[in-house]
Amino acid sequence: MAKTVPNSEPIEKPNSVPKEGLMDMLFNIDHLTGGELPIEWIKRILFIAVLILIYIYYSMLADGKIHQIAKTKAELEEIRADYTTQKAEFMKVGKQSYLAEAMKKYRLEVSLTPPTKVVLEQNKEEEN
Repeated sequence: MAKTVPNSEPIEKPNSVPKEGLMDMLFNIDHLTGGELPIEWIKRILFIAVLILIYIYYSMLADGKIHQIAKTKAELEEIRADYTTQKAEFMKVGKQSYLAEAMKKYRLEVSLTPPTKVVLEQNKEEEN
């Protein structure tokens, strides 16, 4: 009887990844272009990519301006609140009753007689 001699060439086992590679399998467009990438496609793709980059730039610029406006509005509201508070404080300090209380520590009293207007005779003659 004859012995079976093993084949000298090893049998290839099928792999899950083709010989071309995973990237070639995912991005293979040869069946669409006939093996060559037309220059017109590259021009259009680059033009669209530039437009997308410009759009992203202006979107980020607009977002920055929106944040700046919101920050300025918050600062403005804070300044308005300070102004209102200070105005109320000045109105309170300017009242006669508050002044009378403040003058008590210097032993001064509020005058009960109203002030009189002093008119010089020279001014009357110059006006005529």
